[in-house]
Amino acid sequence: MTLTKRLLLLALISVLPAIVIWTYTEVSLRRAREAEINDLVLRQAKLAGSEVERIFDGIHSLLIAVDEIPSIRTFNTAGCSSYLRSLQQRVPYLVAIIALDRDGGVKCSGAQFVDGGRYNNRPYFQETIAQNSFVIGAYTADFAEGNLSGRPVLPLALPIWNDNGETIGVVAAALDLQWLGDKLKERILPAGGSLTISDRRGTIVARQPLPERFVGTTIPDAFLKYVSAEEPGVFEAVSQDGVKRIVGYIPLNVPPKGLYISAGLSSKSAFEAINRTAKRGFMLIGAALVLTLSLSWLTSRAFITKPFETMTDAVRAWRRGNYRARIDLPGSPGELGLLASAFNDLMDDVAERQKALQASEERARLALDAGQMGTWWYDHHKKIGGWSSQAAVLLGLPPEQKSVSIDDWRALVHPDDLERALEKLRAATQGSGDYEDEYRVLHPNREIRWINSRGRVFLNSEKKPIYFVGIFQDITNRKMAEDQQRFFLDELNHRVKNTLATVQSIAAQTLRSASSPANFKEAFEGRLLALSKTHDLLTRNAWRDANLHDIAKQELAPYRKNYDDRIIVEGPKVNLPARYAINLGLVLHELVTNAAKYGALATPTGQLDLKWTANGTADGPLQLHLHWVEAGGPPVEPPKRQGFGSRLISRSIEGELSGSVAIDFAPTGIRYDISVPLPARN
Repeated sequence: MTLTKRLLLLALISVLPAIVIWTYTEVSLRRAREAEINDLVLRQAKLAGSEVERIFDGIHSLLIAVDEIPSIRTFNTAGCSSYLRSLQQRVPYLVAIIALDRDGGVKCSGAQFVDGGRYNNRPYFQETIAQNSFVIGAYTADFAEGNLSGRPVLPLALPIWNDNGETIGVVAAALDLQWLGDKLKERILPAGGSLTISDRRGTIVARQPLPERFVGTTIPDAFLKYVSAEEPGVFEAVSQDGVKRIVGYIPLNVPPKGLYISAGLSSKSAFEAINRTAKRGFMLIGAALVLTLSLSWLTSRAFITKPFETMTDAVRAWRRGNYRARIDLPGSPGELGLLASAFNDLMDDVAERQKALQASEERARLALDAGQMGTWWYDHHKKIGGWSSQAAVLLGLPPEQKSVSIDDWRALVHPDDLERALEKLRAATQGSGDYEDEYRVLHPNREIRWINSRGRVFLNSEKKPIYFVGIFQDITNRKMAEDQQRFFLDELNHRVKNTLATVQSIAAQTLRSASSPANFKEAFEGRLLALSKTHDLLTRNAWRDANLHDIAKQELAPYRKNYDDRIIVEGPKVNLPARYAINLGLVLHELVTNAAKYGALATPTGQLDLKWTANGTADGPLQLHLHWVEAGGPPVEPPKRQGFGSRLISRSIEGELSGSVAIDFAPTGIRYDISVPLPARN
């Protein structure tokens, strides 16, 4: 420690007892004042709560008296409405009093309401019926239909019981919030003080000051925790009007239950006197401290020589990174001059090396950032390594996690790649020292990423590894592109083979059943066209699936222009996988072709119904039931031999899709009942 600092410290110690005594006194006074203010605002809140509780007790008693009136209990509309109108004139702070039956219908009212209105959807009505007790509702501008619409009130409701103690309705009153606000104005608030009353939802129903600004608004989210607190308390915060206050509050579950009440006192006003006293004391202590330290500093300057001050300033500048700072001691005698000259020579050398190092680090950083790479290292003797912030991010770790062990690295490598990756590392340490590998890593969020790791092993004179350095590069996108390319090629080969096999089978079967080349050409082209149309539907959806309704609509399209009113297609949306769509498309094509040649579509009076259903559990397989019914066509006779169309239908449903086909050759029209199990849904 320098002599100047020692002198300043001594001066500070001499003033320290006065500072401690003053601080202790200020803290004690402030704590006492805080306790006093907290008690004051809490008492104000409780006093306001007592006044509000008396108001609601009075209304509660009034509603109990109303409940006992026979005309109310019997819902004698003429008598009870007259009574309520007379009563409402004597309690003007209740802008409405109504009696509702258990269904929410208005039976008695002290004001004119819309006839036939139902109020069983009003929260105050529902809560009173549910709780079977007196209820203080929430702020509303929709107490009931009629002349109160849009007027803010606070509903209060009590069940109506018959002589057997059964709830038969609700008597409700609307407290005028303007009247409640005027009652609050009668209270004398201190400068900067506030008084707030809100309902159970945190909506402000009365507020002083600025009621016109805040009544009907919601208490900010930051303060809602006090509304539902377990017991009364005090907090300090900046209110919505921008005034910092100490607030005492009464939560909902403390009487008057159902309302939140808070009373606030301006923090500035509360602590104004004590703050003035503290400020004066602080200024006196500060002045004494400044005077003492100034005298000590001036005295120390007389005993500290300029050469030492100049040297320490230069050292501080160098430590801050100012390598141009030099010690300038003109005419300094002897050893001090030699020391200053040696220090200046050292600074010259350090500045040159630092400049070269910064340039090299900047070039390396730019190169790594451009390639989205990170560096790593490993010390074979200390068995510990580390990586750069960029490398940590590539491995899914926080950037600040830089020091790691070989076990940390093992935990990141995918288990299927770990042994091969370790073998690559061992080969690098035992060979020429060059290293390159690609492996997967598991991020903490279980995401799998591909990493390309390259590096070099530094060996000692005995060819033993001493240090390992390298880089990481994320190659996940490249690997994904390679996998996707292989998948597309495999998928293309598979689809081409399947399509060629299907075309070959259709050609062979059609040729065997064709009576002439023209007949073969017509049948073969029709079946290829049906296959092509189904392929078009699958292509639109990337060969994942096709909608059964679209397939049926496509096959029947040529005939619906002329027979639209005689062709009925009904069924739920069923998305068929590619194999199911192709086979069912061929089956529908055969059925449509036969109907056009020999069945319902071959006569002007024919009728065709195609309907299907799909039944199954939410996560299990679906069972598709398809019904093809023809009527009004030529008389039907069972065929003497099975043609290719029938064999194609049977092979497609029973052979390819493991389903079943039932054919009914009724004289009025042929009927097909097809059942196919669909694969389980994902």
